[in-house]
Amino acid sequence: MTKPMTIKKSLIGLVFFCILLIPPFESLFDKEILGRFGRLDFQLAANYPVIYINIEYSTFIAGGIIALSGAMFMLWQLICLNKGKPPRSSEHYSTKAFATAAIIGFLFIFPGRHIERSHMESLAEQKSYQACPPFTLLMNSVSIDAWVKDFSLCNDPEVDKIAMYGYPDEPAKIAELIAMRNKALTRPQ
Repeated sequence: MTKPMTIKKSLIGLVFFCILLIPPFESLFDKEILGRFGRLDFQLAANYPVIYINIEYSTFIAGGIIALSGAMFMLWQLICLNKGKPPRSSEHYSTKAFATAAIIGFLFIFPGRHIERSHMESLAEQKSYQACPPFTLLMNSVSIDAWVKDFSLCNDPEVDKIAMYGYPDEPAKIAELIAMRNKALTRPQ
């Protein structure tokens, strides 16, 4: 036998889901944190020799959808309980709407990540980038892929020292390294 929903439980659920909203909103809407995902359009516009394809933000979008729908559901439960109405059962439309929003959130995580990765990879291929093989660049990062214009950079030890973790400032540092190399090669002896 399940215990009935109470105002206290609804309030705790509302606070919990509101707390879960903090990371998605912070990561998606804070101007300083937005760059942590290494925006691909900026990398392509700068014509870096090495770019990173990072789709970690899709998890934050999914978390935001689930947390927002959960907060709205708990708020609805709280309002109904305050008015003296019985709590919403699994047959009620609000419960079905919450379950649907949770499913949509999970669709952002699984097929959505694949679709977004495919889209970003096609953008990189249009700009003549090619993917580095596994276990070359970015060995310490599971969710970020390195793409290069010159395939020899995938096995370059100096580039490998810079491209360790997939930080958004690494492609610019690699571009500086390549520019210094080219400058040293073209300098008259």
